[in-house]
Amino acid sequence: MKTGSGDNQALRRQTLVRFGSQDEALHWTTLGDRVMGGQSDGAVVSPEPGYGRFYGTVRLDNGGGFASAKADLVKPLDATGWTGIELPVLGDGKTYKVGLRNSTDRRSIVYQHSFTPDTDQWRRIQLPFSNFIPTWRGRTVTDAEPLNLRNLASVSLFVSGRQAGEFELRMQDWVLFQGIPATL
Repeated sequence: MKTGSGDNQALRRQTLVRFGSQDEALHWTTLGDRVMGGQSDGAVVSPEPGYGRFYGTVRLDNGGGFASAKADLVKPLDATGWTGIELPVLGDGKTYKVGLRNSTDRRSIVYQHSFTPDTDQWRRIQLPFSNFIPTWRGRTVTDAEPLNLRNLASVSLFVSGRQAGEFELRMQDWVLFQGIPATL
């Protein structure tokens, strides 16, 4: 796998999301536009240890236009002292979002960071915590408290913005990183 230009083995890392055996992997729940009448679907699966796949179809009928999946962490994580999340990804030309919550309640504010991964090679994407934006039901919340890094409780994946059609995001385990984020 080819990595970004800022790949630095001296950076400290801790696994946040592990794809693999049942006792290590998170349980992903599908959350999509069906809650508002849409017909989109999406799921996260782990075809082999260390690898995950977020895939499905976004349909625009009945007011739809997004698919997502959410996983609660086994226990809340204190991420203070870490810079952000790094995930090796291979995309399909669509833009995706990672979401973080301080609660396991899916109706709580979700802090999102968008990215558009390469389609021809694996790339390590670094998402600094400082760039996560508070949202609720797809809209920015301007008066929200900052993301509480002492209490990360759940993670999410989204494909939204009315990007109709089939989608597939391939991933490897997500890690927390410390240090200056790489620029791609």
